[in-house]
Amino acid sequence: MTAFSSSARVPLALAAAAFAAGILLSAYVQRPAWLWGWAALLLVACAMIACMKAGARLALTTVLLAFIAAGAFSKFNAPVPHVTAPPEEFLYRHVEIVGHVIKDGALLGDGLRDRFDVESERISFSDDHGVSHEFRQPVSIRLTAYLPDYSLSPQELAKFQAQLAHLVYGQRVDLDARLRAPRNFRNPGAFDYAGYLRGLGIGATGSVKADSIVSLAGRSGNRVGVLRSAVRRSILGQITGSGLWDRRDSALLAAMVIGHDSLLLRGVRDQFQETGVYHLLVVSGMNVGLLAFAVFWLARRLRAPDWLASLVTLGLAVFYAQIAGMGVPIERAVLMLALFLVARLVYRGRAPLNAAGFAALVVLIVSPQALFEAGFQLTFLAMLAIFGIGVPLLERTSEPCRRAVRHLNSTAYDLHLSPRLAQLRLDLRMIAERLSSFIGRTPARWLVVGTLSGSFAFFDITVVSSIIQAALVLPMRVYFHRAAIIGMPANILALPLAGVLLNAAAAAIALSYVSMPLARLAAFVASACLHWTLTSIGWLSHLHISQWRVAEPGTALWLLAAVSIGTALLAVRRRPAVIFAGLAALFIGTGIAAFAHATPSLQPHDLEITVIDVGQGDSILVVAPDGATMLIDAGGSLSPAPTEFDFGEDVVSPYLWWRGLDRLDVVALTHAHADHIGGLARVIDNFHPRELWLGIDPETPALDHVLAVASADHVTVRRHTAGDALEWHGTEIRVLSPPPDYRPGARPKNDDSLALLISYQHTSALLAGDIEKKMESFVATESPRADVLKVAHHGSATSSTPEFLNAVQPRFAAISVGWQNSFHHPRPEVLARLQADHVRTYRTDMLGLTSFFLDGKNVTAKTAADY
Repeated sequence: MTAFSSSARVPLALAAAAFAAGILLSAYVQRPAWLWGWAALLLVACAMIACMKAGARLALTTVLLAFIAAGAFSKFNAPVPHVTAPPEEFLYRHVEIVGHVIKDGALLGDGLRDRFDVESERISFSDDHGVSHEFRQPVSIRLTAYLPDYSLSPQELAKFQAQLAHLVYGQRVDLDARLRAPRNFRNPGAFDYAGYLRGLGIGATGSVKADSIVSLAGRSGNRVGVLRSAVRRSILGQITGSGLWDRRDSALLAAMVIGHDSLLLRGVRDQFQETGVYHLLVVSGMNVGLLAFAVFWLARRLRAPDWLASLVTLGLAVFYAQIAGMGVPIERAVLMLALFLVARLVYRGRAPLNAAGFAALVVLIVSPQALFEAGFQLTFLAMLAIFGIGVPLLERTSEPCRRAVRHLNSTAYDLHLSPRLAQLRLDLRMIAERLSSFIGRTPARWLVVGTLSGSFAFFDITVVSSIIQAALVLPMRVYFHRAAIIGMPANILALPLAGVLLNAAAAAIALSYVSMPLARLAAFVASACLHWTLTSIGWLSHLHISQWRVAEPGTALWLLAAVSIGTALLAVRRRPAVIFAGLAALFIGTGIAAFAHATPSLQPHDLEITVIDVGQGDSILVVAPDGATMLIDAGGSLSPAPTEFDFGEDVVSPYLWWRGLDRLDVVALTHAHADHIGGLARVIDNFHPRELWLGIDPETPALDHVLAVASADHVTVRRHTAGDALEWHGTEIRVLSPPPDYRPGARPKNDDSLALLISYQHTSALLAGDIEKKMESFVATESPRADVLKVAHHGSATSSTPEFLNAVQPRFAAISVGWQNSFHHPRPEVLARLQADHVRTYRTDMLGLTSFFLDGKNVTAKTAADY
């Protein structure tokens, strides 16, 4: 078989790959859209001529080049979703919203918050002069309802939850909320939260006290939405309120079956991510595929023709997409399933990779930006691994043996097999004959065939899981910063029962409307599978190796992984020796891509002070001239409301990974306020520092947790007070506060802060934590002269006194502060003092992350826009 004939079997897969390459090319090669468009048309004409004159090979090459040009052109013509946002004067203030619910309320994991979406009919407020302002264009707003008081009794909490249960699609409401514009943390490598919401059509976010929500008369919305909401709530009620499952199981099954993930706690999500089976927890392409496969299989067992089975499967898939309500990702997964089934009918199942290519091509034509989305990449890389490598490999290995054990009693069937397989059948019959004297003829045959069939199934799962994990190494490293080391054993343990789990759960839900005894039987099967899955991943997630976090890969690792996968694709249909070499290249190449250390992005021979954007909090990365690293604080939430958001995992760590860092030398805590200590435990877990530096802090649960995590990671804890001086990797560090005789109060205070003066040759930076006037007076006597000042306490009026600024005499200042924060930081008087002293001031709320580079003589600054 020639390379051309092999490729010709999957022309649409090649077309999809070429189209994707064109989209990627246009992102790096800046050319006008008309040039790509004309190039595509010209290449199509050349392909037609080549087909008539020069032969198929040149025509195929030209067509692929045309698809590359068309892909590059498509990026310029991708539809840009229009999202209406409220005018700026309506943001960051309390407004009245009259509108209707467009996404049902969903109690979050702790049961103390509710998240729902509304479409406004009117947004209004009165300004300080009593003038009323209104905005009547419809705006989609994502709101979070909070309890007015977190010390409610169980009865009051139940009343709160019952009240929020009425927030269903179409319900008109009147409420008071504080609106915000969707905003990202402005650090390189940060998650594009604003873009995510924009893709969902959300134009603003906000928070609302639950007792301010008033239901209004009348309904709004459309009938399809009302019906969908009613069906979804009914299914959710059967999962969580019918008694089929306990609270933990129902929370997991609600996420797996209909995408209702608000009840899941962070720890559960982390376990699934750590073990590489997160795809089971969310309604992803795999979950849709497992449910669709069961429907298709059942239809075929009922003797439905191929076209009817496909039609029924498509209809139920569309229904499922509406109920799952996951927006674009789930709709795209169902579209891919639909296209795959249609292509399968055309190709009669002989080229599933071609069908997958057809689905990918249509998705990319409709939405070229999908190529850069995690869901698309993970789905199609998995399909490529299964259909392009796994299935052809199984066809050459286990499939002939599986066919050989069919109709074991028929000697005539032997004549249709190769001599080697015929001999295998003869041996199996002899073994069965020997066993029959002990257990009987029929049980013996069943035992022999069942044992072999189970062995083949285990082999298939092992092979396919291994290949999928190898293909997904790079996306897992990029999006989850995990090496997926235990992904293969976790999938081997979980995947065999995944289809049974999901379909048994779906059957239990359906049967619960008809017969509860039958529903409980199906629910028992689903629970048994779920508990096996949880036990497996729970055991694996406790292994130290599952916590291996890795930095983002460089270009070389991307190329290595791509070449490894491409080599396996080309080799898997060749001679056995070539297949072995291709698989070896796949696992060795992707193994290196998984474990190889990234090259840190550092500016050598400079002392770097980077103030990370963590909103209304502090986190500072210090890099010594020789590359040693120190992180001071890790941000955190000041809200009294519980939250699953972790600043250490979700804000600080992604930036450090983007920098290519997977280890820190030192982590320091200035003081134990939540906006400094909140993310520290997760940073220690992720980056395994050698030392933890502390000042003098009162004992708090948060500090105890950090110390426990540090102890588990064998981190050396060092306490520093004013007067300490040390050499640190080519720099000099002086501790300026707290004083050795400092006595902290019962609770953390700003004056507990550990203040560090870091000097490199003739340049220095003072990192003052949150010290206030009293402690600033003490520090001012410690010769705190510095070129760069991290302004204390986010620029509050209690800090940055004239006496302190006169002692420091900074040339540059950085203020870590949240956008439109409720504290009104930084205070105008502080900014006026800095301006009067001609200090160049950088604010993270306006400029995002800010870096200062001290070369020993001069200081240069760089903001997020410069990266």
